[in-house]
Amino acid sequence: MGVPTFLETGHMAEGFPLRLIYTGAEFNYAAHWHDEVELVVVNGKHARIGVNEQIFDLNQGDIILIKPGDVHYFMPGTGRLTILLFRLELLTGSFTNEAEIQELGSLFNHTSIIPSSSQYNPSPYIDAIAAEKKNQKPGYRWLMVSRLYDLIVLLLRTAPQTIERDTSPCWPCVSSKKFEFLEAVCEYLEDHYAEPIKLEQVAEHMKFSKFHICKLFKEIKGTTLMEYLNHFRIIKSEWALLFRQESILEIAISHGFNNVNSYNRLFKKYNHCTPSEFRKRHRSNIAKYQG
Repeated sequence: MGVPTFLETGHMAEGFPLRLIYTGAEFNYAAHWHDEVELVVVNGKHARIGVNEQIFDLNQGDIILIKPGDVHYFMPGTGRLTILLFRLELLTGSFTNEAEIQELGSLFNHTSIIPSSSQYNPSPYIDAIAAEKKNQKPGYRWLMVSRLYDLIVLLLRTAPQTIERDTSPCWPCVSSKKFEFLEAVCEYLEDHYAEPIKLEQVAEHMKFSKFHICKLFKEIKGTTLMEYLNHFRIIKSEWALLFRQESILEIAISHGFNNVNSYNRLFKKYNHCTPSEFRKRHRSNIAKYQG
């Protein structure tokens, strides 16, 4: 599947706002985010999935619902998955009222785990979507969307048991122009993360004032521009710690840090351990799962 940057776009086939992905027996995928909801079903024995600063160890049958905009990645030790991606535009048509928008905000503005033991596990609906996709009888795409609606209603009605409520603004309220702005800023940061980027450079590239860029970025993404950049640098460096042989200092410098002390400090903020501890711990996990 390649190694994406944080921002991933253009992966919906033929403009259809619903996609199913099946992974192989061994699966890992670098950090990324997108404006679709991602619902991941663990089919293999184990899955190790990172979301923002957390790594979740999941078992067969568990489901993780990843909210739009959350940075997530699949670590070595992850087995077969079924991944359902869908755009919230499917749920926010002209007939949707303000109360329903708020309900969607409560449901999809929080990444959450649905354990296999839950009596409200939505796997049958995902299986039904997959069956329609496989058979492709007349009208199958309408039925795929219908089964998705059934799944959403199940989650809405059982949210107290499975989904932690969140009162932050709903992602579909972000306008297309604002998302285009966010996409352009993120692409610039991700292209130049190894350089000593300053706000003035971003402002010059975007043709906006520093104040306007910082205010709009925080409003849409919920984090500051520099926090986003440093988080991106840290997660890119995590991949280097796992799969490359360079020293900690070499990795720090090649990922935009001036010195190893600032790198260690930020790394510990996001991972609650040092880079060397992270490398030792997760390399041993890779060996365990691969062995």
